[in-house]
Amino acid sequence: MRTSAFFARTLAVALLLIGSVLYNAQAAGYPLTLKDSLGRELTLSVPPQRVVCLLGSVTALVVELGRSDVLAGLTRQDLLIHSRLRVPSVGSFFQPDSVAIEKIRPDLIIASTSQQALLAKWLDGPQNQTKVLLFREGSLEQGFARMAQIGRLVERESQAHEIIERNREQIELVRTRLQQLPKAKRKRVARVVAGENKLSCPGDDSFQNEMIEAAGGIPPRWGKNGGFVAVDVAAWKQFNPQMVYGCDRNMEAVRTTLAQKGWKEVDAVRDQAITQLPCSIACQITPHVGAAVQWLAASFYPALMADVTRAVAINGVRGERPLKLDLPYVASAKVITHRVNDADFKSLVLRFTAHQAILSTAEGNAGPVRAVGNTYVPMHASLGHMTYGIEQVRRDVAANLGYTPHTYAGLMTGADMDNLSLQIRNDKELEVVALVTAGTRGNAQRMSRDVGYDHTLGTINIILLTNRKLAPEGMARAIITATEAKTAALLDLDIRSTAQPWPCQATGTGTDSMIVVQGEGPLVRYTGGHGKIGELIAKAVHAGVTEALIGQNGIKAGRNVLQRLDERKLSLERLVQLYPSPLPPEELARRLEQALENPAIAGFIEIALAINDATGSGQIRDLSAFERMCSAMGKRLAGGNTLIPVKINTPDALPQAPAMAFGVLVAGVSADHATTRESRP
Repeated sequence: MRTSAFFARTLAVALLLIGSVLYNAQAAGYPLTLKDSLGRELTLSVPPQRVVCLLGSVTALVVELGRSDVLAGLTRQDLLIHSRLRVPSVGSFFQPDSVAIEKIRPDLIIASTSQQALLAKWLDGPQNQTKVLLFREGSLEQGFARMAQIGRLVERESQAHEIIERNREQIELVRTRLQQLPKAKRKRVARVVAGENKLSCPGDDSFQNEMIEAAGGIPPRWGKNGGFVAVDVAAWKQFNPQMVYGCDRNMEAVRTTLAQKGWKEVDAVRDQAITQLPCSIACQITPHVGAAVQWLAASFYPALMADVTRAVAINGVRGERPLKLDLPYVASAKVITHRVNDADFKSLVLRFTAHQAILSTAEGNAGPVRAVGNTYVPMHASLGHMTYGIEQVRRDVAANLGYTPHTYAGLMTGADMDNLSLQIRNDKELEVVALVTAGTRGNAQRMSRDVGYDHTLGTINIILLTNRKLAPEGMARAIITATEAKTAALLDLDIRSTAQPWPCQATGTGTDSMIVVQGEGPLVRYTGGHGKIGELIAKAVHAGVTEALIGQNGIKAGRNVLQRLDERKLSLERLVQLYPSPLPPEELARRLEQALENPAIAGFIEIALAINDATGSGQIRDLSAFERMCSAMGKRLAGGNTLIPVKINTPDALPQAPAMAFGVLVAGVSADHATTRESRP
């Protein structure tokens, strides 16, 4: 009887859930008919639950819309960009793995029209339960139309329209501002991609030329359409670009090509007017295409875009969200979105009930202030103040927030305030609060090893408060305690130095800043690690840095080994170039990726990375034990046979331990009898 009652209740719950799903699907506008870039109409009766997405711009939108739960498989490239996601890889964008896609059993595949032939088995089988949508990066308007369709697809239509309108507004702000620039002063601009001894640019019908025009540039016209078309030296010199830009993953090849005879004989190279955008926004119509246009305009015309007297929109607050902070001397805690010089900033603002003394690494031991904060500055806006100084920006930020530079002390960062980490640690009556933003892509450094350089893309900002009154020496010592905790978090996450990623783990970034608020309560003079308050400061900061880096950069402990290699500037494509193999490069890269899905093989490479760090610091001096480990892994890959490791083509390209490990792995996956895809335990 009890069993029957249990099953009856279970069935009732199941029916209610099914009814709820059906109701929600109908309420959201299903069945839904969509049209892709080939004019194919596709009707879905219910929302897709298992989507394999091969198109990066769509992946970015789905993530932005908060629907990453529907993503069941992504390309290797997208998994590096959206490294917080833990879904299977389906191979490279250029060579998707049909076997991996089949294993996922998707109900929908979203792909590029260039991948049509690779998806023939799904397209040509009308009885197949898997649907396919194919898109191409057409015009900006077509990109916005696609965003609207994907918004409907994942039941986030209104949010998608908000994204579209935000991008339109950003582009319109640039267009209006550029009306102040005479047409005679518009620059000739080329977006470039470099291959081996050749240069390519977007075809005449590419959206990338639209982006250049929207940013005030004059794009080239080659008389050829297409995503990218080959350009000869004569045509290149005839166009004579004054500005050149590319995607960050291809810039090393671009600079190498532009240093060669013929290619270098243009104004852009002579004037060193060469810049880069992240691949995630340079190569596709993403949810941040408007920000990309702003970034380009600021790169082309820094004086115009930085000049606050040329702004076309009014500075002011656009929205706010409260934070829960219960310290009695904190009157309010908010993240405020506000416009400064045609750019949308986001500021964390802590307003006090009475003026507080602070210690700031950005502004020194300032007089008592009414509020402190931390402001996210969009990259295109920071290009201007990095060139022309930040005092005007400081004044404008303070004024927008209702203060003056004398009543407000702030930090600035390139980390989005949406990724702010608020950490509170308590012990009996004692409380410590740390508010942390963090980004390490761009200028992570190993102090004592790295040299000073001028990159400011990453930073770690920390604001510390307690329910005690910190003496001046206690405020100063708190900075040491928090810095040690920050560095411990970076070491625990294996954050790499930007300039020297192979030998050096990072201890911070070159632009880290901190504010310590004096606070109210019993007086505390010592805030070091031997005191309970020092312990709480360290724990709050460590947790804050760890959480903020997950949000901003997708960096977390236990991340995929391919991501850790990417952080060392080693991609599978680069690895394929470093080792000889009888396999075609694309096939070798595919097999290497499949092999690294095996936990034992991934662990073998991770051991090599750890040994490399220990060798570099002098903690390991003899690698003979690791050589025996490599030999054992070789036999495992070869099914018990002896495997001869492949020698690296360029010995100096990789340190010894990783070079040995990859020599074994390349030899193993190149062999016909390779056993690299063992079952997971």
